[in-house]
Amino acid sequence: MNSSLKIFIGLEIHIHLKTESKMFCPCSAHYGDEPNTNICPICLGYPGTLPLLNERAIEHGYLVARALGCRLSNRISFARKNYFYPDMPKNYQISQHNHPVGIGGTIEVDFNDLGAKRIRIHNVHLEEDAGKMIHANDATLLDYNRAGYPLLEIVTEPDLSRGEEAELFLRDFQRLVRYLKVSDGNMEEGSMKCDANISINLPGRGLGTKVELKNMNSPRFVRLALGYEIERQSKLFNSGGEIVQETRLWNENRDITLPMRRKETPDDYRYFPEPDMPSFVSNAAFLKRIENQLVELPLAKKRRLQSEYDLKVEQAEFIHNDIAMVTLFEDTVKSGASARNVAAWLSSDVRKLLNRDKRTLADTPLNASRFSSLLTLVDQGRISGKIAKNVLKDIFSEDADPESIVEKKGWFQISDPNELGKIVDQVVSQNPDVIEIISGGDSKQKSWLMGEIMRVSNGKAAPELAKKILDERIG
Repeated sequence: MNSSLKIFIGLEIHIHLKTESKMFCPCSAHYGDEPNTNICPICLGYPGTLPLLNERAIEHGYLVARALGCRLSNRISFARKNYFYPDMPKNYQISQHNHPVGIGGTIEVDFNDLGAKRIRIHNVHLEEDAGKMIHANDATLLDYNRAGYPLLEIVTEPDLSRGEEAELFLRDFQRLVRYLKVSDGNMEEGSMKCDANISINLPGRGLGTKVELKNMNSPRFVRLALGYEIERQSKLFNSGGEIVQETRLWNENRDITLPMRRKETPDDYRYFPEPDMPSFVSNAAFLKRIENQLVELPLAKKRRLQSEYDLKVEQAEFIHNDIAMVTLFEDTVKSGASARNVAAWLSSDVRKLLNRDKRTLADTPLNASRFSSLLTLVDQGRISGKIAKNVLKDIFSEDADPESIVEKKGWFQISDPNELGKIVDQVVSQNPDVIEIISGGDSKQKSWLMGEIMRVSNGKAAPELAKKILDERIG
């Protein structure tokens, strides 16, 4: 590959907006229902029907555009994007063309060792989704439940230059829409999709021939597809071959891209204004409502977690990835727990349990009250750190408070000096040979005795107190 080649990558991201109904009709936008149960004459395009604008979807669109720093349009309009495909019942898609929700804007992305970089946003616009085709044996089945789902498309400028950058950008964008609560942002489940446009050229020559990549259902696949395509186009360019403007599909089984069709241009879609949908004009009250829904964005939150709580980069990265995790962290710290201790537990033991169960924090019974109670039991010496790990596992599985779990299972540490003294005396009396070795100057055997004390006490001896009593007994 010619390392002097300039690589231009732009992304087109579609997200399903979290609304109760579809973009232009009252049908449910609930995912996963029985095929063709959430349909009506409007979303099926029956003659004589008129679309109804979903204002909640409009709000979500403006909120994302505002968070991206776009110039918000005071008036937005819709257009028909005309094309024939079996999953498009109207034979056109209601989208936006000349007057989108937002124009311009940037999103700052932290590319780890590459540092932070601002990626420009071309536009943010609303549209409706198509239906779904299911290929079964020699038949193709059509499910129109999804036809008319509210979509928001975010188009970036070609400011990315590596597949790794595109992957990190997508993960940051997933966090952003989840923070704003406008979408689940799950590429694997289809609530977020991404197409990539890539071109290469010599430095100073501008953009090359654009190739669009589709069929990438995870940020990782976007990275792999772009890596392959960069290599493919570079070889063609360096050998004098022709790079064709086309759409290519990522084949995850073979780790290659394959040609699908020649790339369309906007003229191919014959856009024209949607005659049945008047323009939406925003006012001061509407825009104020948008401002009130803004939250601290992911990158700003990560940086604040690092500076305010002195967290390690890896800890802040893990915690800020999930807004529920951030809330748990900050609420637990507010209750008096050490920020570093809370972060250490979250990024290690809690993380392991989430990965084990393949769950998100929101799907577990762990909350700030229970987490704070668990850490307090450890700080007070009422349970050991080892026992605390077992209690945490039981919180995940039993949906119970830490103290009741410890009480039920008899896990409270023995912290009474008299009771613990009896256990120490028992261990000392049963191991005279070891005591003699220690008396001869080999203090390492004390660790063995401590292990015996923990064994006899079933792990419930308070370590510091047990060590103190042992030192008093044997000097």
